[in-house]
Amino acid sequence: MDTIHDEGWIKLYRKSIDSQVFQSEGLWKIWTWCLLKANHEERWVSIKTGKGTSEVFVKRGQFVFGRKTAAKELKMVERTVHKRMLKLKTMRNCDIQSDTHYSIVTILNYDLYQGSKNEEVTGKVTGKGQASDTNKNYKNEKNLSNGSSPKKPGDPRVKEFFNCWSETFLQETGQPYTFTFEKDGRLVKDLLKVHSVETLQDLTRQFFRDEQCKRRGLDIGIFKLEVNRLIGLKSMDPLEQAKRELRGH
Repeated sequence: MDTIHDEGWIKLYRKSIDSQVFQSEGLWKIWTWCLLKANHEERWVSIKTGKGTSEVFVKRGQFVFGRKTAAKELKMVERTVHKRMLKLKTMRNCDIQSDTHYSIVTILNYDLYQGSKNEEVTGKVTGKGQASDTNKNYKNEKNLSNGSSPKKPGDPRVKEFFNCWSETFLQETGQPYTFTFEKDGRLVKDLLKVHSVETLQDLTRQFFRDEQCKRRGLDIGIFKLEVNRLIGLKSMDPLEQAKRELRGH
């Protein structure tokens, strides 16, 4: 299995301290371990498969995951590692594609908060003895704004909603949200035909706390599908709402 890189550094946002991941010591440990394990560039990795070996192509922001190796490096029992990795997947911090002998873990939005590959530099020393930057594996680049893009929606209400969404997403997950402005903007405009931007902002906060929404996925498409149910929950008697949550509805 691949080993943790022994030099360089990764970018870690201060707002992570307010994230859901940070609230759990064990979950935070395994999440930061994942960030350290992720490859800074695509490459082939040799993996033991039974009596032989296989060459696996691993992309930037991915790493090869094995439960036994992870448990040893993290000093956790295998079942705990497995449970916490699934929790990170449910929270959309990462994706996990499993095979018979290994799994590939993908850090979602890796380029957005670790910097794009084009921003990397070689770290060569200049004639004056100054390094142009750090090791190519972990960059020190300019700060990226949360969910930024050169093309943003023109409707100020959509922009206002996007700001609320990106701030809430970062607080709850510890990572920026990757907007697809054309698609997401269209979904939000459809919602604004029925609801005020203030109502949608209020529902956004409720959305990120709702267990059913967390299981389905924390994105704007799911949010649109869940809006009517969330509105119904807000108007429901608190006792009845608690009973529904216990039943998993």
